[in-house]
Amino acid sequence: MTPLPPVDLLAAPSSAAAHWPGQERAWAALATAGLPEALGRSREVAVRELFPPARWTAGPAPAGRVRDAGRVAAGLVAVRDAVAASLRAGRLPVVVGGECTTTVGLVAGARAAGREPGLVYVDGGVDLRTPADNPTGVADSMALAHVLALDGCDPDLLAVGPVRPLLAVDAVVAVGVRAVEPDATTARRIGLAVTPAGAVAADPDGAAAAAARAAGRDDGFLVHLDVDVVEFLDLPLADVPDHGRGLPLGTVAAVLTRLCADPGLRGLCVTEVNPDHAPGPDDVGRLVAVLTAALG
Repeated sequence: MTPLPPVDLLAAPSSAAAHWPGQERAWAALATAGLPEALGRSREVAVRELFPPARWTAGPAPAGRVRDAGRVAAGLVAVRDAVAASLRAGRLPVVVGGECTTTVGLVAGARAAGREPGLVYVDGGVDLRTPADNPTGVADSMALAHVLALDGCDPDLLAVGPVRPLLAVDAVVAVGVRAVEPDATTARRIGLAVTPAGAVAADPDGAAAAAARAAGRDDGFLVHLDVDVVEFLDLPLADVPDHGRGLPLGTVAAVLTRLCADPGLRGLCVTEVNPDHAPGPDDVGRLVAVLTAALG
């Protein structure tokens, strides 16, 4: 049996790109709930906190830009550099955000390390907004748009990557997307492969296996996980709650376990955890259990 690669657990505690504060506390909550120790029972784990918590600040976005672009980009550069170093060392980067934009740093790090992976985007939405069509400038609705370098993206965030776009659209598969999705028209226009939530619910293992095959490249694939793909009433941790349209936690756990068991896995980014929404510590602990089971 091939030994599991050692894990670099990379903390990127930021809500700078979010709608409101809270996500900057995700890493502390997951660490307190025992994530490093739990992962360490099955494989070697090194923990790195990449920067101090970057808390959301109030203020409008400049026209055609994301809010707080400088701070958002600085955090992504830190993620990029840590991921690149991890991959070059033959380790598995597991990034704990932070907002969906954190995945821009994950993909940029892979490209900076000379890799060209695919991306399985496990998320209730597809995050294809840009400052051109979302004047709020909230960047966590724009993560995949910046990976794909769509027209209208923010130049500071695009500059994080060593190439543009970071990935071609045919290297990305979105999994678990809600039936009513504001960015669906854009997804169809650019030809993004989407596995709807209903199809995932019907066959979680099959959906995950198909996504891994479709996104897999010679350099493997990365996984983005936004906890909003989980029904909020089942796991009340998502930064932007969406009642009645998410997948059961067990279904998402099955998808994540299948993806992480694939030999092509090269990195994972966990995003949009807002512990301020949790009624109690058990909810964060349940997420730790899912991550540990998937990566163990």
